[in-house]
Amino acid sequence: MSTEPQHFRIRAVPLVPALVTGAWAGFVPGLFIGGVLGAVIAFGAGAILDWMRTLSFTTGIDQALLPFGDRIGLLQTLQDDWFVVIPAAALIFGLLSALIGMLTAAVVSASYGSLLEGLDVEVEPTADAHARRERRRLRRRRSDSAA
Repeated sequence: MSTEPQHFRIRAVPLVPALVTGAWAGFVPGLFIGGVLGAVIAFGAGAILDWMRTLSFTTGIDQALLPFGDRIGLLQTLQDDWFVVIPAAALIFGLLSALIGMLTAAVVSASYGSLLEGLDVEVEPTADAHARRERRRLRRRRSDSAA
């Protein structure tokens, strides 16, 4: 086996691994952002309901006649079922982000060879890399000793 690094040129990116990578790269941050968005939705529904109760009490107007008055049932459901709203929003947003990530990866994979004209890569053989790592470790150990 050669001990010198080998030079290769990547001319294309396989589509399926690119799609899987794009899906994961979109899903994970989308899941987090969706969870935060779900929490904001649940909190906002409670804040709107509280505002409507206060406004109805101070003005003497029936809650049904206030803004969002016809949506009181939906707002109460969003506030009361926050433990369903947050994961559902996270999952929906995560799946949409995964779809966008897959589409982006597909475009990059399809246009990779024509736009970038390949990529130079230097590959170091495993045995050589292990030997270099071991030599570095031994050199460090010798220089760190107090003797």
